[in-house]
Amino acid sequence: MVVLFPALLFGTGCNQSSEQRQALKEQQQALEEQQKKNKKLQKELEAQKERQKAAKQEEMEQQIAALKKKVEKAGEPEETDQSEPESSNDDSPSDEAVVIETASPSEAPQGVVVVAPQFDVQAVTAEEAEAIDAAITYYQAVEIGDYYTTHSLLSLDDQALYPLDVWVESNTALDSAAGEFVVTDAYPYDLGTGYPAYAVEVTIYLPDGSTSYRTTYFTNEGNGYWAHWLSDEEMGMFSNAL
Repeated sequence: MVVLFPALLFGTGCNQSSEQRQALKEQQQALEEQQKKNKKLQKELEAQKERQKAAKQEEMEQQIAALKKKVEKAGEPEETDQSEPESSNDDSPSDEAVVIETASPSEAPQGVVVVAPQFDVQAVTAEEAEAIDAAITYYQAVEIGDYYTTHSLLSLDDQALYPLDVWVESNTALDSAAGEFVVTDAYPYDLGTGYPAYAVEVTIYLPDGSTSYRTTYFTNEGNGYWAHWLSDEEMGMFSNAL
């Protein structure tokens, strides 16, 4: 027994070590499988986003074209004055203002963000177009309450500042999806990051009939990817909602 006892201890230690190694190996395999699944899911999500983006972009362009026609029709000289009685002439300016200012949000379906008719989309540079497109993509996700997508479209710094669960909770509390967003202007803006950035002006139409105006920022993070850079106003708004 004196001889066998150490041997038994040694054998038990070996078995424990072998079991631990096996458990670690299984955990590693499970982790690798999960990572593969995550990568596959990410690719599927990216492909889906690209399809949605293309469809929404086409729909947006159609909306802009339709709105331009309305604006041009509203601005035709003398036509309305000649065909309508004098009382209608007094109403013409306000009718035209309604067409220009409120047609976009009222006619765009939920999840489709348009550019204001008075914004000259033909004069934008390629870089400015990329920033506007990033803003449209972001706010289209806001309108349908897809806060997971909007989180992925934030700058890396803002993603770290607002973890996904906190971001979703804050946007849900604010009911961000209730607004209708219209892009009204865009211009270069130095955020001090060393990368190209643009200020994008948006008008927000709320369900109670009120409107608000916001300056938001979109920046190229150096890899061709345009992200939403939260302003101090936006950070205060999201933080206060928690």
